[in-house]
Amino acid sequence: MQTGLLTLDRRGQIAMLNATAEQILGYRAREVQGKPCEEIFTGLTNLLAGLGKRTRNQPEMQLKTNARHKDGRIIPLLATPYVTPGNGSPAGLDNFILVFQDARELEKMENHLRHLDRLQSLDEFAAGIVHEIRNPLASISTNAQYMMEKIGRSDPFYEEMRDILADVKSIEGIVSMVLDFAHPDKSEVREAPIEDVVEEVLRLSKMTLRRQGIRLRTSYNKSRVPVKMDVSQMKQVFFNIVRNACDAMPEGGELRVSTAHQPAGNGHVRVAVEDTGIGIAGEYLGRIFDPFFSMHHEGTGLGLAISKKIVERHGGKIDVQSKLGEGTSFAVVLPTV
Repeated sequence: MQTGLLTLDRRGQIAMLNATAEQILGYRAREVQGKPCEEIFTGLTNLLAGLGKRTRNQPEMQLKTNARHKDGRIIPLLATPYVTPGNGSPAGLDNFILVFQDARELEKMENHLRHLDRLQSLDEFAAGIVHEIRNPLASISTNAQYMMEKIGRSDPFYEEMRDILADVKSIEGIVSMVLDFAHPDKSEVREAPIEDVVEEVLRLSKMTLRRQGIRLRTSYNKSRVPVKMDVSQMKQVFFNIVRNACDAMPEGGELRVSTAHQPAGNGHVRVAVEDTGIGIAGEYLGRIFDPFFSMHHEGTGLGLAISKKIVERHGGKIDVQSKLGEGTSFAVVLPTV
């Protein structure tokens, strides 16, 4: 977490900013040196005046304040002020150092840590409950098959037994997804262009796209840069994304898939999957990757949660943007070899 540092003289004027403070506030140090701190920080002068009456042996205090960014935005800050002896007055308490952080970034970090704690608890819960479910499922399946063999196809209960077996298989599929989420299998990593994975997923989705009247447009990066990945897991990621796009366009639309190589820094490839479907309401967008969250009655709510976990295990990130009534765009960014 980056920390800004600012010094004020005894008149409450800004003396110095570090590089992080410049980044947070949008000002270069020379633009604000000598200016009253109140021009940028709201209510800080009175707080610091009270601080000047404290002794140096008293504990540090944190305060919430707002800063006005150079572009006019108001930025909430969490700040810790320090009192320093004034120039030429070793016993004086005239000058101040203000150490601060962007409160929004702190909140994001805290939310991320809470999310990780929640996932860890969920992993442990899921792994335990899966084993408890599988044993009775096996018993139900065995007994249903035995009954079908005994009564024969002509019996009126034969179809009911077949429905029971189908439901058992459906539950087994959900249980397997939960187990994959909690304890994924060991990866089989190899180098391959991400375009190969995307093309295979789209090829297997061809019938669904045609049946729903969805037009497909693709645009791939010419130089197919290799990515170190578990190809099977990465196929699962894009199957989940494409399936969600198809679900969002029940009456047809357009699916656009593109890849782009961005060599800056360590290098990465970006895959964008965009649809012209119904979109996602703002109140749901932040929960789209939460385990067991689904906007479809028949959904398990694990597909995108598993996808996010797979992408992050590969050192990448997945993001979503959406407008209700206009469509949704998923972006998967992965490091290249």
